[in-house]
Amino acid sequence: MGERLDVGEDVLAACLDEYYGLTAMELTFLPGGLDYDAAVYRVVSERGEAFLLKITGRELYEASYLVPAYLREQGVEALVAPIATLEGGLWTRLGERTVVVYPFIDGDASWNGMTEQNWRDVGSIFRQIHQIVPPVGVQGTLRRETFDVGVYVGRMRAFEDRYVRQNGEGRNVPEQVLLASWREQRATIHRVMERLEVLGGILQRQAGPLVVCHADLHPANLIRDRAGHVFVIDWDEVMLALRERDFLFVGEPETGPGGSDRPPFFQGYGEARIDWTALTYYRYERVAQDLIECAQNVFLKEHLSEASKEAEASLFQSLLASGGEIEAAYAAEARL
Repeated sequence: MGERLDVGEDVLAACLDEYYGLTAMELTFLPGGLDYDAAVYRVVSERGEAFLLKITGRELYEASYLVPAYLREQGVEALVAPIATLEGGLWTRLGERTVVVYPFIDGDASWNGMTEQNWRDVGSIFRQIHQIVPPVGVQGTLRRETFDVGVYVGRMRAFEDRYVRQNGEGRNVPEQVLLASWREQRATIHRVMERLEVLGGILQRQAGPLVVCHADLHPANLIRDRAGHVFVIDWDEVMLALRERDFLFVGEPETGPGGSDRPPFFQGYGEARIDWTALTYYRYERVAQDLIECAQNVFLKEHLSEASKEAEASLFQSLLASGGEIEAAYAAEARL
């Protein structure tokens, strides 16, 4: 959500009026985020009510709207669910794009804004979420964990064959930076692919029960309002997976005797026996996903600005650097 899409604000205002019965007196684009296929706007209606409008070019994934709405119906109030259209739907279509409207929460969603109490609250929220079994109709819309890493490995190898092995230097600075980093870290990238294949094979044979997972739980998807309440937002990646899928960015699970040094998230979550094979897999998977996303944004998305591509190339470097995501994967693997 870092750049505007080629949709006029008058078109968005007409969409709000027709499908939601909202007259937009103000429609303000909100920059930020790393989803370049989406844009968000703050909407103020004629009654002075504030809403968040999101328009995305991603393929329609019904679960990202149905699941948070269902969870809220089950009593999970600390999340942001879509507002229904006049006809009762949770989204509408605008050409090939999807439009969805949410309540607007005036708060902070930065990476560094979480307090210990916020994290304890989030732990309690996700213990509740992981225990809820959605009805068949909702389950049928959810992606299901398979531990099939073929797509990741195939894309990484295809990129390496097309760009890295050709000894090209790139057409611009972001491409040059990313290619140089890939070549420097080639052994590490190959190890990521190798570990994914091994761990995925193990989990296909012995994985535990799957639960509803947000699947992209990190501070930027947790908004804190002015009263200190925390809400879970952005359910684009929701899926049925092992609960460790939601443990990537919440602090290291307990390591001391009796769990005396548990991080705040796990204090709120309660007793949690960690499947370290699963957590290791998911941390390596996250590295692979982010490496692929950065490479595609730099080389294949011609509509992105030079500044956005530079940010993606820099992120690519940080993933494999000291203190980056790769170190979290190594730390989990050391527990196996």
